[in-house]
Amino acid sequence: MGRSLPESSSHGFADVDRDAVESGVEELGRDLGGLFAEMAARYVREDGDSGPALMALGGVGRQEGERVVDLDAPLLGHATREIRDLLKRGDSFGLHIRDAQRAVHLDRDQCLALLAAAVDAGYLTAPEDLNEVQHCYTCRTDDCEYHDYRTWTLTPAGRSLAHASGRKPSTRKNADALVAKVVKAAKAVNDDPDATLWWVKEIRAVGPYAEPGQESLLHVDLAVDLRPRLDDPAEQRKAEQRLRDAARDRGERERVWDMVGYGHWRTRLALAGRSKVVRLFRPAGGLEGPVLFREERDLTVPAVATVAYQRPVEVPLEACSWCGRAVRAERVAQRGAALGSSPIGLCEQCLSLGWTDDLQYQGSAGVWAWPVVRDLRGSLPEAPFHGSGCALCGRENAVEQPWWPGDVRDGSGGDGHEPIVLRLCDVCPGLLELVDAPGREGWWCARHQDACLAGMHALLHRHAGIEEVPGVKKARKVPRLTALHRGVLAQVDEHGALSAFDLARAPFSQDHQDYRWWQVRLAHLFDHRLIAAVRDGGDEARELVRATSELERDLARRLGAVHTPGPVWDGDRVVEPPPPAGWAELRGQADQEAARLDREALRRRADHPVPEAVRDRWG
Repeated sequence: MGRSLPESSSHGFADVDRDAVESGVEELGRDLGGLFAEMAARYVREDGDSGPALMALGGVGRQEGERVVDLDAPLLGHATREIRDLLKRGDSFGLHIRDAQRAVHLDRDQCLALLAAAVDAGYLTAPEDLNEVQHCYTCRTDDCEYHDYRTWTLTPAGRSLAHASGRKPSTRKNADALVAKVVKAAKAVNDDPDATLWWVKEIRAVGPYAEPGQESLLHVDLAVDLRPRLDDPAEQRKAEQRLRDAARDRGERERVWDMVGYGHWRTRLALAGRSKVVRLFRPAGGLEGPVLFREERDLTVPAVATVAYQRPVEVPLEACSWCGRAVRAERVAQRGAALGSSPIGLCEQCLSLGWTDDLQYQGSAGVWAWPVVRDLRGSLPEAPFHGSGCALCGRENAVEQPWWPGDVRDGSGGDGHEPIVLRLCDVCPGLLELVDAPGREGWWCARHQDACLAGMHALLHRHAGIEEVPGVKKARKVPRLTALHRGVLAQVDEHGALSAFDLARAPFSQDHQDYRWWQVRLAHLFDHRLIAAVRDGGDEARELVRATSELERDLARRLGAVHTPGPVWDGDRVVEPPPPAGWAELRGQADQEAARLDREALRRRADHPVPEAVRDRWG
């Protein structure tokens, strides 16, 4: 029996040998290569993938990247796309007969035959009570299909097919270009191995890429031999922990790292990034393949013994940088800035009001602004935080006036709400989701909140005496239009105006009856500005969309290039710039064109109603 923990310990483990535990962890770190080799041998892929039977370089999962299949190829009497979508429905909780009927539109007996074929093919596991009689407790009939809850579960091969992609193969020329980038990245890693604490010993080509005559390549498989920077596994783990905590201080939080460590994960990203084509594997014993890169130097260096590593203590501030109250405040900083030494701190309430993706902070990630907004709206008029100036932040140049709730969640803009009399500055109304006049539209409320958040962040940095780094937002990639999206657009043109509910109930809804699935398809068309919401049509036009015209899209582009209406932060205040000369006339033309298209769409919808298919009890 080893030494027990002290009696003051609150863990409740009386007979735990700490030395034995630490020795076991250290031994696991030394034998990690053997563990990966054992896992690679045990989990040889049998899912039809073309990759080699190797362990993924990160040690998580059996392969890097997705499985690629021909979605138009026949499988079990259907297109592979239909079988994949059917299996995807049962990924979480399994498949029911009604799920199969929704996906492939077969009767009960045909669905049972299809599920049996999937079981024979190794994609599904049949329920144990498949041959027992099922009946409904209400009708007591033996062939009741509405209460058949028997579940077919997915096998590993079925789960692999459920997440398969239809990506087109790459050419060897493109594969060679990708490999050249990996080799270049390996040289850069070895030039500064202290940055990631790992270095690249060798890279070999495996799988189809290792075959010179193979021109069509779904994946480029590479076996990468990574070596640690330090020769002592314990010191290597300490160094990686310091590297990880430094990254955490910069805002890299809640990421999924691999089984080896943070530095190992950074090295993999440096080599291949998140490529879906290049897959990195651990080399197995006796592996043969063309050598693409080899480091002649031995970059593993002797480790210097250090004391046990402890994570730096997170020390909160004693006053909130926004409301100024003497309460516990969590440090906040921009992404990429040092968090542990940041002079800016926000209390629990102000942290919720100013929470955006541009800020990182020490604390729970579960920040939800709406309860705080609701509570402060009711309490601030009776108990303001400051006796003079703004009731929330105390800044001067605050005026007392009625404010209206401008919640953009329902697009109401404050209609039907009672005004709230508060003394606020120009920034705090947007933090409390308040507007200056009733009936503000949802887009105005959203612009107002964004401007107030930008002002809050700018003032926080200005008062702390540090420079604010301008945030660079990546342009959102416009999704690719597929044949399905063009088919949806054709339905919109034919019927004038329709909604996601119409698409879900129509006979041409073959694969997905859920209106939310169709909303995503419509969102693709919105991104391309090929459809727009029907306005000023009354209750019957709610949720309806119609096709846009070339003139309407051209007017929208011209309007956006000239002026964007709504409040902005100008560096000192939240203001609403007036539109330039000629903008109102251009806006009037756009409104007239939109109104004309709305009337035509509603008229065509009345003349050509959307057909509705007859559905059973389960839709």
